[in-house]
Amino acid sequence: MVKEENAIIAAKGKSLLESVPEKMRPRVVAAEVDGKIVDLSTVTNDRPVRFKPVYIDSPHGLEILRHSAAHLLAQAVTELYPSARPNAGPPTEDGFYYDIQMDPISSDELAAIEKRMLEIVKKDLPIERLVLPRKELEELFSSNIFKLDKIRSKVAEEGSSTAYRQGEFTDFCTGPHVPSTGYIRALKLLSTASTHYLGDENREKMVRIYGTAFPDEKSLKNYLNMREEALKRDHRKIGQEMDLFVFNSERGPGFPFYTPNGQIIRNELMSFMRKINEKYGWVEVWTPHIYKDTIWKQSGHYAKYKANMYTFTLPDGDSYGVKPMNCPGHITIFERNLYSYRDLPVRYFEAGTVYRYEKSGEVGGLTRPRAFTIDDGHGFMRIDQIVEEIEKVLAMVKEVFQTVFSNPVITYDLSVIDKENYQNYLISYVCRECGTVTDMRKAASDSDIVCPNCGSKSLDPDFSRWDQATEALREALKRNGISYQEFPGEAAFYGPKIDVHVKDAIGRNWQLSTIQIDFFMPGNFGLNYVNSSGKKETPVMLHRAIYGSYERFMVILLESYAGKLPTWLAPLQCYIVPVTEEFSDYAYTVRDKLQARGIRTQVDNSSETLSKKVRSIRPKRPAYVVVVGKNEVDGKTVSVRNRADKQKEFNLDEFVDLIGEEISEKKISQIF
Repeated sequence: MVKEENAIIAAKGKSLLESVPEKMRPRVVAAEVDGKIVDLSTVTNDRPVRFKPVYIDSPHGLEILRHSAAHLLAQAVTELYPSARPNAGPPTEDGFYYDIQMDPISSDELAAIEKRMLEIVKKDLPIERLVLPRKELEELFSSNIFKLDKIRSKVAEEGSSTAYRQGEFTDFCTGPHVPSTGYIRALKLLSTASTHYLGDENREKMVRIYGTAFPDEKSLKNYLNMREEALKRDHRKIGQEMDLFVFNSERGPGFPFYTPNGQIIRNELMSFMRKINEKYGWVEVWTPHIYKDTIWKQSGHYAKYKANMYTFTLPDGDSYGVKPMNCPGHITIFERNLYSYRDLPVRYFEAGTVYRYEKSGEVGGLTRPRAFTIDDGHGFMRIDQIVEEIEKVLAMVKEVFQTVFSNPVITYDLSVIDKENYQNYLISYVCRECGTVTDMRKAASDSDIVCPNCGSKSLDPDFSRWDQATEALREALKRNGISYQEFPGEAAFYGPKIDVHVKDAIGRNWQLSTIQIDFFMPGNFGLNYVNSSGKKETPVMLHRAIYGSYERFMVILLESYAGKLPTWLAPLQCYIVPVTEEFSDYAYTVRDKLQARGIRTQVDNSSETLSKKVRSIRPKRPAYVVVVGKNEVDGKTVSVRNRADKQKEFNLDEFVDLIGEEISEKKISQIF
């Protein structure tokens, strides 16, 4: 963690860079002035300016460094391939990419591009910020249709915007950027992929080049080592070795097919989640996969998710949508009764499979399939119950992750509304003419929103329910002593949320659980209960998932444990190998005792040698390999090898008891 330095005063008429002490300059890439990140080339005008330095190894600093590295990539490509036309190149969580219209390139060409990038770094070219009117920007980028599209969509006809120039290369961009190319000291190009302009498969094809950049070579080397380890742990590779799932691009592109081994893991996770839900008072339901489209319009999902939904119309004219969410189904079940305030909260959970159309270039194994199953839950409650209910869900999260992971590092994000861009959210509006309060999402409408009562366009946003929900989430986190980061603009369209992240065995953070408060969907569906005064009142809805989705959770488990799952989750818990066929009868006796305790066991009775049998089963990652020969038969024992290839002899009944206890208690460590 970088220690925060004191703010710096930039003298009148000086650039911010000139005001940074010489010894600090290699570490400072930008400045924070009045809460806004700006370039160090910014010159103070009529007064001195106080600013905070943005360090290269801070989150903002890394983002700026990688954004500048993306520009450096585009410069190198256009120098080596003059006909290439850059589109856009943003920073990402751990690197950057740039989409460029050009012919596909090989890994050898990547090396040449990286070499040119490093040559430009050595030149230490100043990166200059240009403020230009739209007309000049259009002239500057007249040969690049992609930049022209952006200029015309983002800059008013009489307006102006910025471009950044480094040497002979200029890019349309709002910045900020590092002061010069020399700041980009440690970089690496990683891979390429194909994509399309604006993600539209009907538009121009693009080459996407991925890379990463760090403040120093040591950090880059550590990242590359981690990445290499991650590639070894890729769930797609492990899934194939363990025979867990199948993807068939001809019969169901992007849809996973689970084999018996894969379904064992899913069933174990579902069984555990069922017990956790029952412990905390959630009851199980089931909902169909297809509904008429009217329900999606009523819920607000149709306006937001239609492009990613599978929809169809039957010959009788009725239109349907395959569900992208489970919540409207749970609402339908809640509607069947009229509840008293004493009956609340009502809590439903479901392992609910949903379907979302992902573009073919974005589908990748179990991390982003087109069908996935959420350990979904929806609670219906009174306002005064919100904090307590969130606390209970936070307790569920902690219990699940402490059971499944070894010493998990858990972090929490609070995602809240961006009140400057409230049109993206479902909120309340108050009519200034008649006082009517209505809920709607402005972005979903093609025209100005109007009061449903008097038709007036004089509507003011009312954030009171959003504020109430957000404060309830904050309060629950604080009561549990949980530290968190707050992110404006990251809320769900219907309410604020808590996102929970877990760090895996190689240091990667994964977003898993989500806890969301929703004041609006119950109103959309006219849900109510009878309050203590005998009047009908709208309940508050809680959306929550602990695993997130079973698919994503399986990815994290497989990659974090490198496929060597805790024994209770392992598809194959014991693999019995008789030394020769002579000892097969005893091998089956051992199997029968283990299976009688519910332990998943197989016997290898093939004619192969012992070493070959053991070697051939390793990719399936059994929890234990049990070898039986003459000594074991005579002593009624078993010779057991664990995952670390350590070997120990046990009395047969003792081993059955010990492994049975390990499984029933869901222990992460093995018995030896």
